[in-house]
Amino acid sequence: MRIAIQRIWASAIGIASIAIGILKFGSIVHIPTLDAVIHIITGVTFIAGAWINKGQYVGKTNRWLGIFYIVFGAIGVNWAHIIVGILSILIGLLTRPSSAATCCPREIRRASLDES
Repeated sequence: MRIAIQRIWASAIGIASIAIGILKFGSIVHIPTLDAVIHIITGVTFIAGAWINKGQYVGKTNRWLGIFYIVFGAIGVNWAHIIVGILSILIGLLTRPSSAATCCPREIRRASLDES
């Protein structure tokens, strides 16, 4: 369930970011070209993090892109970017799997469960 929340968030933000970037080139959204390109790149990265290896890296993706969005938003004083960044970091931190679920091969975890 935890990873599902992260994957849904990363997928939704990724799709929204790509859409914003593409809409700039259709003259629907009026943002600088560099901003549009960054939206497309970060959107693809969010989606890749959500789906590559069944979302194995989605937590790290959410946290790192969250930091990027906060910095990006602070440079341009854009609260939307800052809010997305904060939410991405929080979702990446608060929904992290337990260390036992990520550190050990399945056989070791299973053996430790059998002993208890």
